[in-house]
Amino acid sequence: MSTKKDLYLYLIAHARTDIKTHTYIGCVSNFYMRLQQHNGQGGPRITKRAAGYWNPIIVLKLPKHTKLQSKKIKCEWKQSSRGLESRVKKGFYLARKYNLTCYVTEENVCKIGSLDYLKDKWKDGKAHVNDDDWNRLIQNDT
Repeated sequence: MSTKKDLYLYLIAHARTDIKTHTYIGCVSNFYMRLQQHNGQGGPRITKRAAGYWNPIIVLKLPKHTKLQSKKIKCEWKQSSRGLESRVKKGFYLARKYNLTCYVTEENVCKIGSLDYLKDKWKDGKAHVNDDDWNRLIQNDT
């Protein structure tokens, strides 16, 4: 019997502009517990140093039965994106590329332009997007 769990790649950010590290990309099987660690005790050293409140921006779900490697996708997300807006765009790109479930919060706490684009797309607790919307989010034509 397999005990493999779903994994969640996530982008979190805080609003403190006086600290260089204001985004963090991670991977975990229990996102809510890990977010509490980032905002309290037990999180990584880099998020402790920021000493701000970390907000979830994008969470990508890798199903337990996938052949995709979370480490590879996480490296791809980090490698070619710098800054919050760029990392959001890259997160949407990866969700589309690997056909992953993408979670975003309806409340745009960090004032991200591409998430503002989604504000009129919410219905029944979900953002409903079509192919054209995905392309706009990925290309930042929002």
